[in-house]
Amino acid sequence: MIQWYPGHMAKARAEIQEKIKLVDVVFELLDARIPYSSQNPVFQDLMHQKKVITILTKQDLADSTMTKKWLSYLGKQKEVIAIDAISNYHINEMVRLAKKVMEPKRLKDQEKGLKPRPIRVMVLGIPNVGKSTLINRLVQKKVTQVGNKPGITKAQQWIRIHQDMELLDTPGVLWPKFDEERIGYHLALTGAIKDEILRKEDLVQYLLAFCQQYYPEAFLTYYQITNQEQNALIDAIGKKKGYDRLKSGDEDKIYDAIIQDFRTLKLGRITLDRLQDE
Repeated sequence: MIQWYPGHMAKARAEIQEKIKLVDVVFELLDARIPYSSQNPVFQDLMHQKKVITILTKQDLADSTMTKKWLSYLGKQKEVIAIDAISNYHINEMVRLAKKVMEPKRLKDQEKGLKPRPIRVMVLGIPNVGKSTLINRLVQKKVTQVGNKPGITKAQQWIRIHQDMELLDTPGVLWPKFDEERIGYHLALTGAIKDEILRKEDLVQYLLAFCQQYYPEAFLTYYQITNQEQNALIDAIGKKKGYDRLKSGDEDKIYDAIIQDFRTLKLGRITLDRLQDE
């Protein structure tokens, strides 16, 4: 059982619980590589009775076949779309989905003679899921800090992105403990929690075993190595990169290199959460 809950996250959760009363719609951001593991159970309670639109971020890093399956599965329960940091997001699509889920209420308000106001949207997601990148692209300027590590966004801020929509950005929030070991691995491999929280050796062994089962071509394509026993595989990858695992300090360098190869797509587009396993 992995515990990870720094003080600023506890504070952010309390602020979200208070501010969510002010919003109409929640944009729940999930990492397309880990749509199951990046679902924060704390958010499920906070989003109670709110309209929710699920957005799978970083689809350009995920296995496109698995993303389609996740979109189909999640789409049976709620509105869901997939985005990435490369394509130009069209603000009208976000507004259209928000208006769609709010249509019944807006019609009732209209019948009462109330003028429509901008839809208030709260953006929720775990650290490093792509919240700030999404908002900056929607607004078409840098209004929030962006970084490829958890804990960049520290405070909430309202942002007008359209005449019909206002966004409330929030810091990424994790939950106090991960009861499933693989969820901790998935969050660590994708950068949602700091690298030093889990042992790199364990992360690499998990990743290699996972790829051997689901993406065996990754080793042949990038490392030019066929499948073999894990320690031998790590040794072979180390030699490819100029490291000797038995040499002092080189073992960690090999682990770091393999993790970075995963994060930078050198192993290909990999989805860690397999729908049939969830």
